[in-house]
Amino acid sequence: MTDHQTTDEGATIGSDTLDSLRNGVEAVVTGSFLFRSLEPESRRDLADRGVVMVFPAAKVVLTEGDPSSDFYLIDQGVAEVTTTTPDGAPVVLATLQHGAFFGEVALLKGLPRTATVTALTDLSVVRFDQADIEDVLSRNPGARRILEAMIEGRARDTVEKVVRALSNPPPSDPDPTT
Repeated sequence: MTDHQTTDEGATIGSDTLDSLRNGVEAVVTGSFLFRSLEPESRRDLADRGVVMVFPAAKVVLTEGDPSSDFYLIDQGVAEVTTTTPDGAPVVLATLQHGAFFGEVALLKGLPRTATVTALTDLSVVRFDQADIEDVLSRNPGARRILEAMIEGRARDTVEKVVRALSNPPPSDPDPTT
């Protein structure tokens, strides 16, 4: 192993920084409810495949309707998950923090993104591509069952929140000139 790595932008990252990033990714994977049940070797293997990404506050990470199959685990920061009603009104679905994940529906179901995820604070995530997650889930059916159950629960919650938003539209402005 080399004692440094050069980024696409030409910056050099020293071995201490690389080790710190590796350890941080492994800690995020180990701390995740979804991956906690994996054998230590499987967690290390998954962590080695992760890519650390940082988004500034207010940055849109994923956009509803976009194609994608990446899966994200939150390390630090807070993200908001939103969707829109058929008439275009925004609906907040969840606020996610350390250890939470998103991108699972597009990953497992092959659908476009079902929600928009926006960084509410500076947000540090670990991104995995579909092949990495599918490989881990194929060897760990318990983790797959947990993820599928979470998808079902989130889908029910989304339907309830959208129906509630449609049933209780925001009051209209009595004076449209203001």
